[in-house]
Amino acid sequence: MHTAAALAILAGVSKPLMAQNGGVITGVVKNAATGSPVANAKVHVVSERRSYVTGGDGTYRLTVDSVRVEVRVTAVGFAPVTQIVVLNASVGTIVTFELQPSAVPLDEVVTLGTRAIERTGTQSAVPIDVISTQMMENTGVIETWQQLQRLLPSVFGPHIPFFDNGVRPITLRGLAPHHSLLLVNGKRRHPAATLLSGPSVPFMGFTDINAIPTSAIDHVEVLRDGASAQYGSDAIGGVVNVVLKSRRQRDLRASVGQVFSSEGGRTFHDGRVLDAAGGYGAVSNNGSHVTLAGEFRNRGGTNRAYPDMRPQYFPGDPRNNEPARISGYVGDGELRDLSFFIDAAAPISSATEVYAFGGAAQKNNLTPDPFFRRPLDPRTVRAIFPNGFLPRTETNIGDISGVAGIRGSIHDWRWDLSSVWGDDRVSYHVENSNNVSLGAASPTRFYIGRVSAQQWTSSLDISRDATVASIPVTLATGMEFRVETYQIRAGDADSWRDGGVRILDGPLAGQPAPVGAQAMLGFRPVDEVSPRRSNTAVYLETDGRLSQRLLVQSAVRAERYSDFGPTYDGKLAGRVQALSWLAARGSVTTGFRAPSLTQAYFSGARVTLQTVNGVNSILTRHTFPVNTYEAQLMGAKPLRPEKSVSLSAGVVLNKASLPFITADLYQVKINDRTGLVSAVTDTALIRVFEENGLRGIDAGDYFANMIDTRTRGVDIVVSHGILLTRTGVLQILGGYNYNKTLVTHVAPPPSQIEASGSVRFNRLTRGIIEQGQPRQTITLGLDYSAGPLGLNLHNQHSGPTAQLDLTNPDLDEHVSAKWVTDVRASYRLRSRLEIALCVANLFDVYPPEWKDYKNGVNATGVSMQGIFRYPGALSAVGENGRTVYLQLSYR
Repeated sequence: MHTAAALAILAGVSKPLMAQNGGVITGVVKNAATGSPVANAKVHVVSERRSYVTGGDGTYRLTVDSVRVEVRVTAVGFAPVTQIVVLNASVGTIVTFELQPSAVPLDEVVTLGTRAIERTGTQSAVPIDVISTQMMENTGVIETWQQLQRLLPSVFGPHIPFFDNGVRPITLRGLAPHHSLLLVNGKRRHPAATLLSGPSVPFMGFTDINAIPTSAIDHVEVLRDGASAQYGSDAIGGVVNVVLKSRRQRDLRASVGQVFSSEGGRTFHDGRVLDAAGGYGAVSNNGSHVTLAGEFRNRGGTNRAYPDMRPQYFPGDPRNNEPARISGYVGDGELRDLSFFIDAAAPISSATEVYAFGGAAQKNNLTPDPFFRRPLDPRTVRAIFPNGFLPRTETNIGDISGVAGIRGSIHDWRWDLSSVWGDDRVSYHVENSNNVSLGAASPTRFYIGRVSAQQWTSSLDISRDATVASIPVTLATGMEFRVETYQIRAGDADSWRDGGVRILDGPLAGQPAPVGAQAMLGFRPVDEVSPRRSNTAVYLETDGRLSQRLLVQSAVRAERYSDFGPTYDGKLAGRVQALSWLAARGSVTTGFRAPSLTQAYFSGARVTLQTVNGVNSILTRHTFPVNTYEAQLMGAKPLRPEKSVSLSAGVVLNKASLPFITADLYQVKINDRTGLVSAVTDTALIRVFEENGLRGIDAGDYFANMIDTRTRGVDIVVSHGILLTRTGVLQILGGYNYNKTLVTHVAPPPSQIEASGSVRFNRLTRGIIEQGQPRQTITLGLDYSAGPLGLNLHNQHSGPTAQLDLTNPDLDEHVSAKWVTDVRASYRLRSRLEIALCVANLFDVYPPEWKDYKNGVNATGVSMQGIFRYPGALSAVGENGRTVYLQLSYR
């Protein structure tokens, strides 16, 4: 009802302003061999951005501005068709397209990496992958980050089994999550307010791709090349552009799933998932459209911890003879996630339209702390928890975004004026916990505080196709103004204050008690910050075909930040069509990444693990903003932007009847990479902490520009199709990525750290950069469809990775690569109704265990005396085991 009213308003506003030329094309797309309708066919107006995707009945409706247009129709498993359509305004224009079954892979038009209108992924001067919704659904998994990881070997989605807060980042080419820029419909997406945790991506910024409901996504474009000169900060490793649906649709999908796994003689039936998603899109006669999409996900937790064999009570207590129980936690947290998105546009003249899109997401996550506080632990108030306790952290994330703009053309110039707002807020609570310094009066639930980040971006983009000295060229220019803010708000006083009560009982009775809520110390009033910064940018791009065989792209960009000044970047890329089936391409680009406000101003304490000579210790570390007194005592200096130089060279083989192959070599050098200084444990510094109300803090750290790195690698993507029968098509998609990152320079430590004997950048931190993500990934997917039947098989081989000991190379943990297989079988019950059975990790594969796990209770390293068996955070396999889904979809 509301959607119909919105369309009526849009139509009413735009109708008087519509030009009389142009009109509407309607019709149906059919299978030429069987006469049946073709679903998910894309009907596209060449040289315009307008397109339509057919539903289960194969029908389409296109509003066009000219009386004569070229229309291209593509669909997976069919040969494309292009036809000139002349409109008949008096009786309407109805065109039926018949597609011949074919195994030729699709070559989609892309909007990423170029301002030219008609540029497909295979014609680009840089590597661009186009991942359709159908390809993503065929993986059998339900979350966007999982789908992209399975389809693109250069994408890695770090698994976070410790302190899981429900957010999911992705990385490209072995770089950090904050080296990839996320766009939605070509507009910059705001970053998350929090920082990641986990051994492969510790304390790094990111943008949460899972905040966008899967039902809103039409396709995803992935640019695997540096693009800061085109899109600005963060695009060092590449750009991911999520393109929203904007067509008539009625989609519903429901998935239920559960883990069915066995390992170590144990059986698991946990991790229950309910995922329901849907979308509704309507299109009016004048071309206005409104699309609504939403998703609800309820996911249960998974715990793969082993029984705690250590003594739980003081010596002599007979309860120590009781059977060991599972008291720790390692696995996914419980998640309840609700998100929606809207996309709308309406023409206000024959050459101008207004548009808007945006959405909101609410995530509620509950994750137990990994480390059980035993009854004999000084962190336990035994009067409250006589048998010990496992704290639980509740994370509530609210995310909202909105985009409004107007675009059109005048005198052959295309222009787009837009403004984008995004806000991400994260609040924390800890329950089932205590503050020992408050004694028996301690509460058991604490409000820890809140962090939030906002980003407002306004931009004007202008482009046109022209002929310069008989050379066809696309010229583009634009400007951008962006404002970023970040806030920390304090939690309850009991979550951080020193109550003054000493340990009440036990061998340590009378000694100073640990301070603050266990699991996560609250943000203090002195931690509160509210910084703001702005930047302005201008860019210029050219995209020209110097000859029939030579394409050249160039871009320059200048930006000025209010806090660290100007930066200038450029890009030059080219493509040579050596033969009709063979092309060579390459690029050289400079890039940058501005230090995030989160890294510059975050202040807070957390519990971390540190392994020295194979012995694991738990530290309470406090991170200080670089402008604070404590950070400056450790030698902190203002952060500088990271600078990069990227090179790539590759070939494209596109010969009929042979597999389509792209292979690209790349090198990315990054100077002044920002990272967290290793734990500084100087006793003089700890005394300063205590004087400032931070008793119980074992170490301090801050963000700094510490290292230079060089990443080298290769990306290979192979796709091929085989027409087995008149309706049976087998699509093969394979890929290979190898990347190796080396630290080439470490900045000398400041005199303050050197004098304390601490190390600013150690072996453990180096291992995270160089070996924390898989160095090699192989993917192989087989998609078979024949009439109503679909079979999809996916295999992925990822690894190796490693976690280094702080001092002793003999105690390094190396995680070998593993094969994981996923399968999906689907059957179309009716033209619009489909049922599917999906199994992720079909053979129930787990990573290799920690080396010291075999020592059980005598282990001193990362297995925590035999409680944690698998390095799930270092492996693409994770440690949940096999998951089975049943899906029902209507479209």
